[in-house]
Amino acid sequence: MNSRDEWLAERRKGVGGSDAAAAIGQSRYQTAYELWLDKTGQTAGEREENEAIRFGQAMEAIAADMFAHRMGVRLRRRNQIIRHPKYPFMAASVDRLVEGRREGFEAKNVNADFFRFSGEWGDQGSDQVPVEYLCQCHHYLTVLDYDAWHLGAVVGGNRLVTYTIERDPEFSELLIDQEMTFWTFVETGEPPPFDYSHRHAVEILKRLYPGTTGETVRLDASLMDWHYVRIEADEQVKSYQAVSDGARAHLLHAMGEAAVGLLPNGGAYRRKVVHRSAYSVEDCDYTTLTYSKPRESV
Repeated sequence: MNSRDEWLAERRKGVGGSDAAAAIGQSRYQTAYELWLDKTGQTAGEREENEAIRFGQAMEAIAADMFAHRMGVRLRRRNQIIRHPKYPFMAASVDRLVEGRREGFEAKNVNADFFRFSGEWGDQGSDQVPVEYLCQCHHYLTVLDYDAWHLGAVVGGNRLVTYTIERDPEFSELLIDQEMTFWTFVETGEPPPFDYSHRHAVEILKRLYPGTTGETVRLDASLMDWHYVRIEADEQVKSYQAVSDGARAHLLHAMGEAAVGLLPNGGAYRRKVVHRSAYSVEDCDYTTLTYSKPRESV
């Protein structure tokens, strides 16, 4: 077993910083059930690396150097998994620690459009960051009993925006309590409740049950309620889609062949002809219509 495999095996023995949001049901990208599958060894345990992940890893050192220079501090690595002295299932594999202070640093590579338009990033120096990152930083604060954690967002590959998350004892207690509840599911082998409302719930179930046995099963009578909920919701989706399509038609008609249509509020619609190559469908061109929010006045 190489060092990477050993690290992954060790990581499975606890809840890490990047697991924290999922463990307490606050991640938009992973449910507690998926995390439980990982921690109980029922999945591969590591996402396939893509270019975005590799860029993020490469940007970590750059962000750390820029932060250290800007703040006049020295950062050091801690190349080992740190565990909470009282709750060893809480683990931390941190990017950097600030020498001489009870503070740490976490780097994130952030898409410029997401940073600008998502509404999840506050002013530099604030603690307004996406909830998954907030949980991660506070998890580290709880494990190490530190006072503050700095998050450096490398925006668009050419700008560093920094945030500071200070330790909140009540949040730490909440993390300990809810991560302990999650870890109990891991230790007992009993799965946590499935989050049917999660936006990836259907995708998760398709991955869990990719095939079919050919059998026929009788569903419980209580599922009739969910059947009617689905039917009604599907009809509402169709109705709202028709309204949306009608509004889009008005805008396209008004713009004609123009590339940009400016609204009185400063927003803009953009038409763009996109060429789609022939793969499993015929070669064709189609036109997209996208909306840009008005810029906020400074």
